[in-house]
Amino acid sequence: MKSLLFIGATALFFFHILWGPAGLDWSVVEAVRLPRALGAVFAGASLSIAGLILQTVLRNPLADPYVLGVSGVSALSALASYLAWRLVGLPYLGYLWGALLGAAAASAFLIYLSRRASLYVVLIAGVLISYLAYSAVQLALLLLPPEELGYVYLALQGSFSAYPPGALGYLALVPLAGLYAATWLISRWVSAYAHGEEAAAGLGVDVRRVNVAAVAVVSLASGLAVALVGPVGFIGLMAPHLARWLTGSARVDKSLSATVAAGVFIALLADAAMRLLLPRDVPVGALLSLVGAPIAVAVFWRHVRKV
Repeated sequence: MKSLLFIGATALFFFHILWGPAGLDWSVVEAVRLPRALGAVFAGASLSIAGLILQTVLRNPLADPYVLGVSGVSALSALASYLAWRLVGLPYLGYLWGALLGAAAASAFLIYLSRRASLYVVLIAGVLISYLAYSAVQLALLLLPPEELGYVYLALQGSFSAYPPGALGYLALVPLAGLYAATWLISRWVSAYAHGEEAAAGLGVDVRRVNVAAVAVVSLASGLAVALVGPVGFIGLMAPHLARWLTGSARVDKSLSATVAAGVFIALLADAAMRLLLPRDVPVGALLSLVGAPIAVAVFWRHVRKV
């Protein structure tokens, strides 16, 4: 079953590259289709890794960078960095560094809160953070000059077509491989969190170091995704659950590769469905939210019935 994810993701990737009204014009493939397909691969892989780490460390089946506000704070921080430079003249951190700092702050807060509060408190806090970040972004956009509003607004909606073409897009895959390797290295320690930090510490896990490593991985994965394609929701929620169902294991080391494959498959499938079914190009985040929200409700209801 797990191999079907890899086959499906590979087939969808080549579909993205080969299919289009311009045929096999290499200039179109290189400038438009390939970057968009790589954007889906990057977002799917990075957000699924972040979702897997968050769900395990927080012991929260609904944990997701988008749902818990990590992506929202990341986007707000990136926009705030731009506004501070554009309107006040402060040193410009860059969209990437702004996104990474915001993701790090939100991830650290959620992991800190999870050590002192219940699953439901963390979930509610994350949802509130997400709403606050979204509202703050909408207000901050009003400060932009009208000629810049359209471009920045589209960049914050989440679209795989925003992924940079050329050398920068290829180089971005290097930190993605590093994120996968780092997650694999801490996977067994993170898996020990299934029964709480105290149980993990009793098994010999250095909880403080693992928390720092988890924050680093989630921050880099979420921040890079926001910086390169914008905030995209629910991939990090759906992919780990699909991988656990296919592998029959909740251990991070046993479900990591399947989770990444599931995230890439979901991202490519959503983008392909949007290209085939909708008359115009819309942010892929909108379609993923329509599908992901009912799945989140189903996961929540299943968890409530078990409690």
